[in-house]
Amino acid sequence: MKMSSIPALHSSSPLTVASQVPFADLCLTLERIQTCKSRPDKTKYFKDFLDSWRKFHDALHKNEKDVTDSFYPAMRLILPQLERERMAYGIKETMLAKLYIELLNLPKDGKDALKLLHYRMPVGGDAGDFAMIAYFVLKSRCVKQGQLTIQQVNQLLDAISNNNAAKRKDLIKKSLLQLITQCSALEQKWLIRMILKDLKLGISQQTLFSIFHADAAELHSVTTDLEKVCRELHNPSVFLSDVSISLFSPFKPMLAAIANIQQIEKQMNKQSFYIETKLDGERMQLHKDGDVYKYFSRNGYDYTPQFGASPLEGSLTPFAHKAFKNNIQNCIVDGEMMAYSPITQTFMQKGNKFDIKRMVDDSELQTCFCVFDVLMVNDQKLGHEILSKRYEILNKILMPIAGQIQIVPKRQASTQKEVVDALNEAIDNREEGIVVKDPMSIYKPDKRGEGWLKIKPEYVNGLMDELDLLIVGGYWGKGLRGGMMSHFLCAVAETPLPGKKPSVFHSICRVGSGYTMKELYNLSLKLAKYWKPYCKRDPPYNILCGIEKPEVYIEPCNSVIVQIKAAEIVSSDMYKTDCTLRFPRIEKIREDKEWHECMTLDLLEQLRGKASGKLASKHFEMVDDEPQEKKRKTMQKVKKKIGLIDHFKAPDLSKVNKISSIFEDIEFCVMTGTGRYSKYELESKIAEYGGSIIQNPGLDTYCVVAGVENVRVKNIISSNKYDVVKAEWLLQCFQTKSFVPWRPAYMIHMSSETKQHFACKYDFYGDSYTVDTDMAQLKEVFSGINNFEEELSWDVLTDLETHYSWESSPFSMFRQHIIYLDLYDKVSNSDAKFSQTRLLTGALMLRFHGAKVVSQLEEGVSHVIIGNHDNLKKIKTTRKMFKRKFKILSYQWIRDSIDAGKLQDEKFYLL
Repeated sequence: MKMSSIPALHSSSPLTVASQVPFADLCLTLERIQTCKSRPDKTKYFKDFLDSWRKFHDALHKNEKDVTDSFYPAMRLILPQLERERMAYGIKETMLAKLYIELLNLPKDGKDALKLLHYRMPVGGDAGDFAMIAYFVLKSRCVKQGQLTIQQVNQLLDAISNNNAAKRKDLIKKSLLQLITQCSALEQKWLIRMILKDLKLGISQQTLFSIFHADAAELHSVTTDLEKVCRELHNPSVFLSDVSISLFSPFKPMLAAIANIQQIEKQMNKQSFYIETKLDGERMQLHKDGDVYKYFSRNGYDYTPQFGASPLEGSLTPFAHKAFKNNIQNCIVDGEMMAYSPITQTFMQKGNKFDIKRMVDDSELQTCFCVFDVLMVNDQKLGHEILSKRYEILNKILMPIAGQIQIVPKRQASTQKEVVDALNEAIDNREEGIVVKDPMSIYKPDKRGEGWLKIKPEYVNGLMDELDLLIVGGYWGKGLRGGMMSHFLCAVAETPLPGKKPSVFHSICRVGSGYTMKELYNLSLKLAKYWKPYCKRDPPYNILCGIEKPEVYIEPCNSVIVQIKAAEIVSSDMYKTDCTLRFPRIEKIREDKEWHECMTLDLLEQLRGKASGKLASKHFEMVDDEPQEKKRKTMQKVKKKIGLIDHFKAPDLSKVNKISSIFEDIEFCVMTGTGRYSKYELESKIAEYGGSIIQNPGLDTYCVVAGVENVRVKNIISSNKYDVVKAEWLLQCFQTKSFVPWRPAYMIHMSSETKQHFACKYDFYGDSYTVDTDMAQLKEVFSGINNFEEELSWDVLTDLETHYSWESSPFSMFRQHIIYLDLYDKVSNSDAKFSQTRLLTGALMLRFHGAKVVSQLEEGVSHVIIGNHDNLKKIKTTRKMFKRKFKILSYQWIRDSIDAGKLQDEKFYLL
């Protein structure tokens, strides 16, 4: 923090630290945190800023009492994702892009405007990162040093949030204009990330909390109030004696982890447990103090206005007030808010078209609060009581009212069979699943598992009906998925006539999960060359969409079928089928199916009507237990131990601490190390970053890494099955703590798929068509030019020019031509020298403008350019022997075409 930039203090002035600290200081600190590589340095930069703030705070409020000023104004900007309710701006990247274009008066079709609007397209190294792209656009157009303080930035952001709630777009624009015109490009980069609530610092929220105060994370988990955390824990030497749930302070609820149904008895410590129905509603907590009621969602949003702040208002509180016994003055209960149909006397599933938090009075449905836990009664906090005790208390304080406020029923069980029976019963009842709870568990806010487990049919293999859908559209990714398709629009086919292939496809869902980064990368490689921009005004005739439109589309015949697993089919006007899938995820790519074998509309309707849209219709079958009688013991055969050279042994990575997930689910085979890093050291670093190691490459191996090319590496290369990558690529990933995209310079050997992918993005020498290069990369390209012996296929270049619409460029005017230059030298020495110089110059100009110039007259030549007419008769005689008759033109055709910037009519130059 720049203390010199802070004005002199006056004891009588009611100043705050935030009103004195420039916003630029915070941005500079965030920039340092993000750009430095080591975690200790990141924490040091944050701690230095925090210590400076606290020191200045103590000086500013030295003689004051009951000070409320705290680190909160800075913390809410550093952790904006925790301030969703207070900082709801309603602003996304597209709106910011349009605003910048308008305020900076950028040409709408200009390079910078298109960069902002299409920030996710892979046209640069920062694809998917809007803030970085905006930074480079703004760098030369903004003030060098911003003038706003942290307090002023917060005030403007609060104004935007308030005007967003009031739907005053004109005032939102006014506040944004103030921020944009008074901030530097660097400040705006961080401002954008704050508005989008994703700072990309490379340091976790928990780490920042731990630096701020040892109790910060725990206090936030039970209050979800960042301001309270910063205010009450401002002094790092003062500790909270009782950090616990309190009345009218929302807390993050305890959650259930996914259970392994085969291990359920072991997970419950071989003791009896409770089984409850998993309700498909909205998690809600109710706080009561006399006649005052408040309702909070799992994210801490206040929904009291909907359900009622007193017994005289709202859709629920009048009934809840009657349900609590008279001796209950205050309490906190946890449960699920459900939609109840009094006509059918059943609960409605959340997938149906209603919003439980916004149901109107004249709806046929009514809100019903299903309570399953109690955390406080009459000032007595119960979080540390065991679950069985809390259940006893819950049944004593409530008198349920059917369809309005109910206690979730439970059954006691102790075996896996009882769990299976309960799950199958939930499937038959079209319910979401079951929850298994340990009676001895205590309530731990913001913890998952800890004695609570959930089982849903989609978590169990073989219980769900899966759909084979065709990918017809795509969406560019952000963050780690920047520069590739991260989400896909899927479709079903119109039922074709017998013996015919389908020709029209109807969109049904958008899916963006279920696959690993490796699977996504491989799928992107497979489809990369087929994507086409989707034009809403002129959409493809064979792909029918609803409201949801893709950014790019793919012709069905070039696409692949993916197997989708989902919870259920629900109504939706977003897609052409008038329905969509709830919680869809990709299970696998159906390599065994052709594009035309995807699901049809008829099959979709059958599946939709089969179980009221639920895709779980099969029962879980238990495998019979093995016979209990003792089996005859047999002597174990002693196996001969065979030793392995250390180099071939799998490394012991059990003690390696994972520090990142950038290589999550990715399998590597490290063959050799480098001069500085051994094979084991590289393998250990891969494990630290979440990757897995294998000693011999297999079907799931992402790539082979080699520091030195030895016999084993050469054998891998000769198999032509794997991508072999230089160890320098791994070191670059470790240094940047990110998944660095491959470049040709990193590759020792490329598989055919990777070669195809690179051919669309790089030229023959490894220079990118789309990304600006730097000096080091340029030297890298130049150093490799002399090492290439093959020539790049002219067909590949032609395809590239067509793909990127370069065929209209004057530098491609001769691309379709194969030209032979006749260097006739049976003239005087001076004439021959002039003729050869002229035609050699012509050869260079032809190549520069796209032609393929050959050194001898051969089949396939399209044009012959001659320098001396004495040879014309001989060339015409030779032409009669060719299948393809070439044209014979004068040298002037080359000059006139290049001067005009387009091909000239050949008939005027024919010889």
